[in-house]
Amino acid sequence: MSTGDESNPRVQKAKTFFQYANDAALKSNFDYAIQMYKEACKLVPDNLKYRQALRGTERRKFGNDPSKVGRLVGARIQPLRMSARSAKGKGNFAQSLELCEDAFTHNPWDVGTARDAADAAVAFGFKELAQWLLESVHAQGENDADFLRHQADVQELNEAWPKAIACWERVLKVDPNDQNARRKANDLSAKATIHRSGLNEAIQKAEKGNSSAEAMAAELEEMKRAALTPEQRYLKEIADNPKHVSAYLSLSEQYRSEGKLDEAEQVLAKGLKVMPEDGNLKQAHADVQVLRLQRAIEAFTRKVKKDPSDADAKTKLELLTAKLQDFEIKELNRRIALRPEDLNLRFQFGQALAKAGKHNEAIAEFQQARNSVQLKVQALFHAGLSFEANKVPKLAERSYQEALRSTEPDEVDTINSLHYRLGRIAEAQGNISGAEEHYNEVAANNYNYLDVAERLTNLNQKPPED
Repeated sequence: MSTGDESNPRVQKAKTFFQYANDAALKSNFDYAIQMYKEACKLVPDNLKYRQALRGTERRKFGNDPSKVGRLVGARIQPLRMSARSAKGKGNFAQSLELCEDAFTHNPWDVGTARDAADAAVAFGFKELAQWLLESVHAQGENDADFLRHQADVQELNEAWPKAIACWERVLKVDPNDQNARRKANDLSAKATIHRSGLNEAIQKAEKGNSSAEAMAAELEEMKRAALTPEQRYLKEIADNPKHVSAYLSLSEQYRSEGKLDEAEQVLAKGLKVMPEDGNLKQAHADVQVLRLQRAIEAFTRKVKKDPSDADAKTKLELLTAKLQDFEIKELNRRIALRPEDLNLRFQFGQALAKAGKHNEAIAEFQQARNSVQLKVQALFHAGLSFEANKVPKLAERSYQEALRSTEPDEVDTINSLHYRLGRIAEAQGNISGAEEHYNEVAANNYNYLDVAERLTNLNQKPPED
């Protein structure tokens, strides 16, 4: 399916899911964002922007740190990879990609999953997607000769000669005895030379006014375009048409995927100068601003952790945190004004307000968001937290109980969270047996959950109620 077919209902629906995902990611509601990005990818599987945003959010969930992926996660990924390979073997390439994305949720840096996904993408005819899938985990696979060979083949398929050559040269460093790698590097160098000379020859013929210049004009333009990097291509599109919104968005997304947030902000700011009222540019610019603030906060958090006595770093961290909260509230308020019926935005707005200590306003948003089937439990849970913060335990208890009744039996983490909060409320009110009952529900699922074990021990040391 072509991502450019704007009239296709699937494309329109995917754009809606993508919008929901961006809104959720803005509020660090990663699980919901990942779910929405996946839905968008299912509808338009060749959309690279959707994949990049999905992977970036999955990695943010792990703090952009591969070491935070659990050691035993491989056991959860392996069955998904096997199913993905089976689906590919049966010609179900879309299903294979979906299963790989499920695996990436557990480890967004997994090299094996990237190879499986790239194979499915190539079989599907999505060569550029396959190339990006492998490039996204190159840092993890740069010492794996088999991975590098695979990546080189896919890059050759995309006629990305310099990248393919670099991979084969890397293979030689990892495996010096691989004579095929040396041969492939030389062959590709020759292909790259031929490609360049063919382009130069076409340009020279056109400049000399050769009689065939008009006939080959389209081909020449395409060859010139193919020789550009994605960044150069987007910059050219912007230069040719300063009101080409998608070029600004695509270039900023390219920068974001490379971690160049300052460059992403600058290109979006440039677009907003030309089209100050464009909603897509406004939202993308806000998203990047949030990411920049979050990155700065993470840097100062590490600095304070390393040196708790650094008063300047603490002050800067507090200012940045307050600035982020204020920015998120204003941005979400702007989006709600445009889409007041969007309950996902209401939920995110409630979270932002609660984080800023504005619990009365937050409760009002959560009470609207609970009308969404997908958001009901989380909205009730967060409303309960805000009721607790406002020192209204009875209303908090009521909210938690309603959430508990709406929770599915397999949502163990949510059930634990709700019983824990109910236990805390019961304990605070002196209801020892009620607190013990709720804590026991948690302990039966996860005895190491927060301080449940300690609280149960302390409760058992108290005298029995009259």
